Amino acid sequence: MHEMSIAQSIVDIVEKELVSHGVEQLKAVNIAVGKWAAVVPEQLAFCFSIVTADTNMAGATLNIKEVPLGYTCSACGEEFASGEMAIVCPKCGDTNITLTNGRELTIESIEVAD
Repeated sequence: MHEMSIAQSIVDIVEKELVSHGVEQLKAVNIAVGKWAAVVPEQLAFCFSIVTADTNMAGATLNIKEVPLGYTCSACGEEFASGEMAIVCPKCGDTNITLTNGRELTIESIEVAD
């Protein structure tokens, strides 16, 4: 389960930020996960709770926003989103499209206690 290593990486990054800003209490971490990032959001949230259990981050929430698949058509420049793998541009019907969104895994923000 690679979600455990991803959760640990998130915690490591957040911990460095907390220390650099002199913050002791974490409330939430907000992340964006692309549909093709090969991450199961529920498992990632569970792993995050395990990794933070005996730390000053215990009880913090991992908020996960799923990013849909986004494409750009090379022929007409149309940008479009799809819930599934797309192989045809909905505007011009060309099959030369590029996946532009949906693979990301980013920390968008960190919420701390007052």
